[in-house]
Amino acid sequence: MKRAALLAGMLAALTFVMVSCASTGGSVGGPSGTASATAQGFGGPVNVTVTISNGKITSVEADGPGETQGIGSRAIDILPGSIITANSADVDSLSGASVTSQAIKTAAREAIGKIGN
Repeated sequence: MKRAALLAGMLAALTFVMVSCASTGGSVGGPSGTASATAQGFGGPVNVTVTISNGKITSVEADGPGETQGIGSRAIDILPGSIITANSADVDSLSGASVTSQAIKTAAREAIGKIGN
């Protein structure tokens, strides 16, 4: 009898946790909007534009024309996709392009903050 009561209690707790963590399917999402910010990269300013839809990062564009080709430019090409995938600017920096990577992440965080995420 105690075992059945314990099992029923655990099942109820598990059901509560699953319902609490369930996705809303985007109908009651978070903030939406587009914002831009700039941070200092290795070769000059790095501009980042972030678009959020219902609390999800849907687009990140980075531009740093003064960044070193093949090094900083790789971070500009790669990190925006990482930020979208992680839905956060808290991603790993690109090895060898730490200054540019940090500029992208700093500018992305600032843009995200402007949108309210």
